[in-house]
Amino acid sequence: MNEKKKKSQVLLDYEEKMSLENAADFLETIANKLQEEGSFTLTHGEQSHTIQPSEQVVLEVKYEKKRSGKMQLELELEWREGEEGETSSGGLQID
Repeated sequence: MNEKKKKSQVLLDYEEKMSLENAADFLETIANKLQEEGSFTLTHGEQSHTIQPSEQVVLEVKYEKKRSGKMQLELELEWREGEEGETSSGGLQID
């Protein structure tokens, strides 16, 4: 049985070198907008995308060391549009 996987559509792919303080401010702005409004808008050039996660999301945290010695922390939110359900207060904490 040959099932073709649906390819995802990349709506925005952006990378910029910046200070740790500016990166923290950027993430804090996203967090504040999600808490206060439930959404935020990313604009780059002519493109603008409003991100409005459902009430139920999956948070993925990945911390790794690359072969080159480069360290990487990835924070990812995943959701299905309109998905609702119970949340977990998980085991990962920030100190």
